Amino acid sequence: MTDFNMNNIKKYEHELFCERYYKINHHSGLEVYVFPKEMSGYYAIISASFGGAVSEYLCDGEKVALPQGCAHFLEHKLFDNEDGRGADDVFSSCGAYDNAYTSSEKTAFLFSCTDNFDECLSELLTFVTHPYFTDASVKKEIGIIAEEIRGCEDDPYDRCYMNMLDGMYFNNNVKNEICGTEESISQITPDILYRCCEDFYRPENMILAVCGNVTPQRVLEITDRCIFKSDIMKRISVPVFFEPAGVRRGLVERKMPVGKPIFCLGIKDINIPSDPVLRLKKNEAANILCGMLFSASEQFYLDMIDRGLLSPGFDCGYSINKNTAYVMMSGESDEPKALRKEITDYIERCRRSELDKKAFEREKRVAYAAYVSDFDSVEDIAFSLLSFAENRVDMFEYAKILESIEFEDVKRVFDEIFDTDNITLSVVMPIDDDANKD
Repeated sequence: MTDFNMNNIKKYEHELFCERYYKINHHSGLEVYVFPKEMSGYYAIISASFGGAVSEYLCDGEKVALPQGCAHFLEHKLFDNEDGRGADDVFSSCGAYDNAYTSSEKTAFLFSCTDNFDECLSELLTFVTHPYFTDASVKKEIGIIAEEIRGCEDDPYDRCYMNMLDGMYFNNNVKNEICGTEESISQITPDILYRCCEDFYRPENMILAVCGNVTPQRVLEITDRCIFKSDIMKRISVPVFFEPAGVRRGLVERKMPVGKPIFCLGIKDINIPSDPVLRLKKNEAANILCGMLFSASEQFYLDMIDRGLLSPGFDCGYSINKNTAYVMMSGESDEPKALRKEITDYIERCRRSELDKKAFEREKRVAYAAYVSDFDSVEDIAFSLLSFAENRVDMFEYAKILESIEFEDVKRVFDEIFDTDNITLSVVMPIDDDANKD
């Protein structure tokens, strides 16, 4: 029987939306978030703060170096069970969809289902905390991931994006391939993977987010059966590498078999607030700004389309976390270098003139509408719940944060971010196209 007194449970409510969720500090150290939603499906995600950017860390003062690609490799191998039946098989037998992903910051495992929620959540919590590796299974996985790495190398959109990061950053590990390299993953052994599990896949380093027609009591009962407090406490810290202003390379070019030139233009931002609320506020202000300047309804976009410098499908957005921040523009262009000049000239014109306040008000309404629409999907709720939890921000505080953004905030963010000296243009040109050469 679950002892609810062992867990610190806090309820969050949004009176206008008539929504609520619960934060549970499980006695194991695991943070559990439950968002009851009377819909037909369930969605659950558990994440560990162990991502592709981790190449070394300190454990109780001891420095531990890892081959590049460990977090992603471990993501694959945790689906193996000692009885030979993989976690995928268990979810499939329950009629559930399961998946996992590794970012630079974290690794996450998830499932969605309409039935058999208890069995699915039990399996999710069990396989991520009960690793099983053998020399043979690790060796086999090296070959599988090597194929994945080669596939990424052949993907022009992936190459364009990674070349942009490599051009922008001097020291930040975000520029490294999350999958690693064929050489680095060949160094991974069961001992290395077990060490990573012991140090990072600990309840106090993980977050569980659940959305669906469930109660916190039901989730807690399953969690109590599967997650236990570790007997050994560890002090884990990942070093943050100093990243200077400016970019390593302003232009990165590559030829690949594409029908039309593709590009990723990044504007590096090193002004990252340490306070998570301020970081979230900057993120929203910057994305409002991107819409004000580069949305499909803006004159700049329409002019570039008319002149043939852009194709439909152009995208512009801002991304920020604790260690990295940048604006990224991506799409297709027959003349990406000419487009870069148009973008930089446009930024300078905006710097000399006043930003459009009506565009600000429109994009702020768009952002609020997107936030409200997220509450119609258990998947969107679960992902939002996890994201806000990782940043230690109440999910319902977003509306207040968004409301607090003023036109002056957007102008200040423009001055902070849109520095034309911090631009990297990554281009993938068709193999038989010699245009755009210097």
